[in-house]
Amino acid sequence: MKLDQKAKNYAEALYNVSAKSESEIAVMESLVSICNAIRSNAEFRSFLLSKRITSEQKASATKEAFQESCHPVLSEFMALFEKINFVKILPLIAKYFAQMLANKKDIVNVSADVTSEISDTRKSEIKTLLDQSLGKNSEITFNIVPELIGGIRLRVDNQLVDASISNHLKNMRQELLDA
Repeated sequence: MKLDQKAKNYAEALYNVSAKSESEIAVMESLVSICNAIRSNAEFRSFLLSKRITSEQKASATKEAFQESCHPVLSEFMALFEKINFVKILPLIAKYFAQMLANKKDIVNVSADVTSEISDTRKSEIKTLLDQSLGKNSEITFNIVPELIGGIRLRVDNQLVDASISNHLKNMRQELLDA
């Protein structure tokens, strides 16, 4: 079985177990923090790659190292892996787990680029409008991008909606060049 398919199967099993205990979001947060540590910490990565350390020892050490941020469901789940490369499979499991969580909870991830800091009231208004128009619960991340000049650029999953002034100027320039 290919690694990608294994990751999907593991993610589905992990999701089903976490859903029964109503801890899907906590497990997702644990997966994210462990994946971030794998990405940013070479010592942790080499520890997980070690063939001298058993899966149970790796799971136990990970649980102890992350203490409260490693959910017990995830640490028990990691202890079940036999001869699996944690460094390769955990980010894939996190990816598929996040997709299942988003589908089951009707959540859509939105990245909003704005030119300057906006108020919490305005952020709430944007979220409400997006929730209504998408028919889903949106998780919005606001980024400040001064190059936009004005307006907003939204990335909803894999779709880009660019209502920025810089984009309008670029389109006008192209129209003038094409004329």
